Amino acid sequence: MRIKLDFIKWSCMPNRTLFVLSSSRNVRDFYSNELGANSLLPKSISIADFFTQIIYVPNRRCATQIECLLHMQTAISKVKNISKILNIKDEFLLFLKNSHYLFSFFKELSREKCSISDLNMADTYASYEEHLAILDNLGRIYKKSLEELNLYDDIVVSDCYEINLNFINNFDKIEFRLDGNLNALDWEILIKVSEQIPFIISVDCSKFNQKIIKEITHFTGLNLKIGYSYKINLSDRIIEEEIKLNTQPTINLKGFSLRSLQAAFVFDEISKMVKSGIEPQNIAVILPDESFALILQNLDENNMLNYAMGKSLKNSPIYIILHSIKEAVIEELEYEFDENYIKKAKNPNQIIATLNDFKLPVQLYGDIKNIFYSKADFDSFENLIKSISNCVKIDSEVAEIIQGELFTIKNLLRQIELKFSDIFELFLLNISTKTQSMVGGGLVTAMGILESRSKAYDGVIIVDFNDSFVPKRSHKEMFLSSVVRKNAGLISHSDRENLQRFYYESLINRAKMVSISHVENDEQMVSRFIKDFKNITHIQIPQISYENSLYKGGKFIILEPSQIILEHDFFEYPISFSRLNTYIKCPRQYYYKYIKNISQDRFSDEEAVEFGSAVHNALQEYFEKSPDKFNKDEFLKLYSKYEDSDTTLKNELFKIKLDEFEIKQNSHFDDGFSVLACEMEIEAKFNGIPIKGKIDRVDTNGDEIWLIDYKSGSVDGASLQLAFYEALYMAKFNIEAKGFFYSLQDNKFTPNKKSIDELSNTLKKLKDINKSKIPFEQDTKSCNYCPYTQICLRELK
Repeated sequence: MRIKLDFIKWSCMPNRTLFVLSSSRNVRDFYSNELGANSLLPKSISIADFFTQIIYVPNRRCATQIECLLHMQTAISKVKNISKILNIKDEFLLFLKNSHYLFSFFKELSREKCSISDLNMADTYASYEEHLAILDNLGRIYKKSLEELNLYDDIVVSDCYEINLNFINNFDKIEFRLDGNLNALDWEILIKVSEQIPFIISVDCSKFNQKIIKEITHFTGLNLKIGYSYKINLSDRIIEEEIKLNTQPTINLKGFSLRSLQAAFVFDEISKMVKSGIEPQNIAVILPDESFALILQNLDENNMLNYAMGKSLKNSPIYIILHSIKEAVIEELEYEFDENYIKKAKNPNQIIATLNDFKLPVQLYGDIKNIFYSKADFDSFENLIKSISNCVKIDSEVAEIIQGELFTIKNLLRQIELKFSDIFELFLLNISTKTQSMVGGGLVTAMGILESRSKAYDGVIIVDFNDSFVPKRSHKEMFLSSVVRKNAGLISHSDRENLQRFYYESLINRAKMVSISHVENDEQMVSRFIKDFKNITHIQIPQISYENSLYKGGKFIILEPSQIILEHDFFEYPISFSRLNTYIKCPRQYYYKYIKNISQDRFSDEEAVEFGSAVHNALQEYFEKSPDKFNKDEFLKLYSKYEDSDTTLKNELFKIKLDEFEIKQNSHFDDGFSVLACEMEIEAKFNGIPIKGKIDRVDTNGDEIWLIDYKSGSVDGASLQLAFYEALYMAKFNIEAKGFFYSLQDNKFTPNKKSIDELSNTLKKLKDINKSKIPFEQDTKSCNYCPYTQICLRELK
């Protein structure tokens, strides 16, 4: 009887261990696994929730997001030269679009216990001295404004927090799963907590997470071996458990010429894994770029997948109609409802076509136009949003999101006066970041790499394993170079890359079967991360087999567009490289742009276009006055009148690179070159074909002529653009010239890699089909960057 009573007493005792896990998904899975245990459920929370609950700030209230924005905006208005030096404006909407970078910068410094003076010491070449002085002043004004009102946020919490002992007293022990990096504040908190309660850290030791391993060694004095999993008692500074990790399984690798074909690969690999005995719920599909979920959703006829990332509202009907209305008003377009608009209109406009598709009431559009630039009041705005919402189907979850954003707008308008155009833009900006949950999916989960942390799946399928997606790029290095960050002890670019390597390595090593696909063509290459893995088997199944598998179900959403075949004269007027290149990349896009003359949605690449235009105009004016030297300071004075306040980040990154630009250009001029012309427009006949173009810059050095095209991003070595310019110049002046791309990103001249003969062959092919029945087919490689995606998808079967 005593034994029985003891058992009853033990089983009724609450489990007072707190388990801290990497993500909310891990917490849900933890509780799911514990449900079968014959005891009360232990407590588990995510790392984010843990750091929220483990500290508190006495006598202060946490500032709301709106309060933080308004205080930062006010602080900006008080800082001298901030607009001139950093191009940060205090006008609300312009400030709002770039505020993320400011808050991220100050938050990172705060959590890493790093001051502006530390950065100044790390900036050995004083490259950022003026920038940092301004940011230091801004930070002090912002912190003081919060302090005066007894408020705090993520930026100031490190200076005023205390450990929440009441929370700690609920537990006898804390077990903390560590998969990522910890900042200085995190470590400070954990050390303080470990002095109050037994604190266990679970961590895997890899060659890719040595930053966190070195920090553990620093605090405990313990030496950890690569390839082992540890439980470390941070309170007693001892190793409680050491287990050898699994070695890498065989990886099945397959490359595809079309990105969308990877969907067939996913479904095929799932089927193979299930047939091998792996349960569907133990299979994960990892999406380095979560936009691939849309392709999977369209082709998932057998409902195999559920999607952890949800569905972005940026692709929802409510976002599309709101965005279209805003663009129509800004462009002062006339709108009359006509359900046959796209058939009747000689030159249909994409925005007006979209409004017609949604059957937007003409009166409602007129009402919005009338008040768009006037002072906003919340009731009128709310009524407009409700009226627009009536034009589309909205479920209860989306309705709740919209209601939450309306509440944010209401609070904002109580504190600041704005125009309807401003809050319309703000409303769009906010809902574009929201996601809608997806229910009713299959047992296999599709997720991003961060969602997979700590998870162990028997089957792992990774798509898009390309250098453009893996590693995923970070935007956190706006104000500082990697060298300064490293010298100051902040997380560096290589640290971020290694952390991603660690996530992929951990996921793969825990699996029994692993399959990876990537795009393999002239523009895409497999990620360099693939070199981290040894046991790789290349799948030999021909690509056509995957293509055919997509046709079997009768859904041709990605690969089978409706046919458009018609006669066309490519040379009715001189052909530019832009027009030629559009046809080469996607005949369907050419059809929309140059035959149907459907105007592009300017929203998709407006910032890049405005930035590029500002740089070209400023460089043209500068070199027309100074053809054989470059002075950065003089150029910046001139550039200030061209730069756009909406492109703050691009402008600042460009300015940071100007030191290298100055060195490279002056070295080029020292070699004897000088600028002959900028933005040179030429029209001529090449092999009997009328061609035209505008060359960014023409440099000469005696008889040597360089045709230079600026690129703000990476250079496409497969492009015929330079060969086109060489042919154009030769046809006009009967003089040979050499084409060069000049990357403003890495400040390098890249010579032409394509010959004029290759261009000639391409133009001959166009000439051979000219004025005949031409199929304007869709090439799916360009869909992600195409301004006609929405209208194009509607024509797919």
